[in-house]
Amino acid sequence: MRILLVAGSYPPEPCGVGDYTEKLANSLAALKGFYVGVLTTSGSGRKSTNTSPVELMETALKWNFFELPKLICAIRQWKPDLVHIQYPSQGFLFRRLPSFLPLLIRLLGIKVIQTWHEPHRMRGALHFLLQTLGASGLIFVRPNYLDLIPAQFGRLIKRIHKVTILNASSLPTSSLDETMRLELRSGYVGSHKRLVVFFGFLYPSKGIELLFDIANSVSDFLIIAGAAKDSAYMHELSALAQAKGWREDHMRFTGFLSPQDAADLLMIADAVVLPFLDGGGEWNTSIHSALAQGTLVITTSVPPRGDDSQRNLFTAAPSDIYEMRAALDRLAGRRRAPISAEKQWQRIAMAHVDFYRRCTCSELMETT
Repeated sequence: MRILLVAGSYPPEPCGVGDYTEKLANSLAALKGFYVGVLTTSGSGRKSTNTSPVELMETALKWNFFELPKLICAIRQWKPDLVHIQYPSQGFLFRRLPSFLPLLIRLLGIKVIQTWHEPHRMRGALHFLLQTLGASGLIFVRPNYLDLIPAQFGRLIKRIHKVTILNASSLPTSSLDETMRLELRSGYVGSHKRLVVFFGFLYPSKGIELLFDIANSVSDFLIIAGAAKDSAYMHELSALAQAKGWREDHMRFTGFLSPQDAADLLMIADAVVLPFLDGGGEWNTSIHSALAQGTLVITTSVPPRGDDSQRNLFTAAPSDIYEMRAALDRLAGRRRAPISAEKQWQRIAMAHVDFYRRCTCSELMETT
């Protein structure tokens, strides 16, 4: 089976959906009888490699309608049995063309599957309507996706095949031994401070401001690892940290890290704290990536579930600073065995294959 994935962003560009697409593409390509291509944005400075099993086509530059003939030509030449589009993606640049693609591709006689990573809102009604046209199947990474969208949206996709396939770590598992772990940790904090880490893209909804009250500015070393699109927001965070008493020798903003560097950082942390204002869940790759290293994760959920020692995960209610601070004091440093991200993605790939076949067989039955 020839599967063409479409995403606006792809590594090394910093984008969670791009990271997901790369993991999915490589996992599908590892299966016997599957040939995988990725259609993505050009001009990103990627280095091509002959060792990758995935064929990378950097075709679109700005995802506007002037590029449509080039996109259609690339799809026809690759001859996919199925096109799988990932929504949303930073590289799509909020253009409308990506929302038209399902219908345009179906008019070429090619089946279309879509993964919706974020719930649609009423202000995005046009994009929602366009994306549903021509869809053979929809994949959600959030188990409660249908509860998060307007009821009328749910009715519009009632007859489309749907499945929830949970996410996994976007990072490799750290291979640091104990000596290497201690050396790396010492390079950040020395031997006397607790290391608290935030990992992910820096947006106001992530609750990053709460970290300055959850962690201890005297005894902790705080690392905020991630990229921010808005430089003004970064200045606000820096100013707030200073106002909360965080000295420069007790915290650091790392910016974007390579996957291996990020995995190693999460592995040496005493706790990864992710105080999301809207609550986290099984769709969040930052949570999965930290848990995969065996590190304690303190985050939020609705409803809160408290301590899950088996997973090394503690969840509090959003904005409950005191509960997260108490969990940090009580549980910091607790570790569990690392989780194989490769095995998780093998499971995800097989779930995709089952859904592809179900959608394909269903359409064949409907046409006979």
